[in-house]
Amino acid sequence: MLKILLIILIFVSLFAWEVPQLIKRKEMKELIVFSLLMLIGLALSLLTVIRSFI
Repeated sequence: MLKILLIILIFVSLFAWEVPQLIKRKEMKELIVFSLLMLIGLALSLLTVIRSFI
């Protein structure tokens, strides 16, 4: 459970670090691609951790 919370915390901090800069520079295409890749990375990371519990 701690691993899952740590992964979520890392992804949220990365998201909070990058997104305001992208919004400030009005780079909407980059924001969409960044968000999509972050969500894919988060999903794969969580699935890997959950799979290790089984």
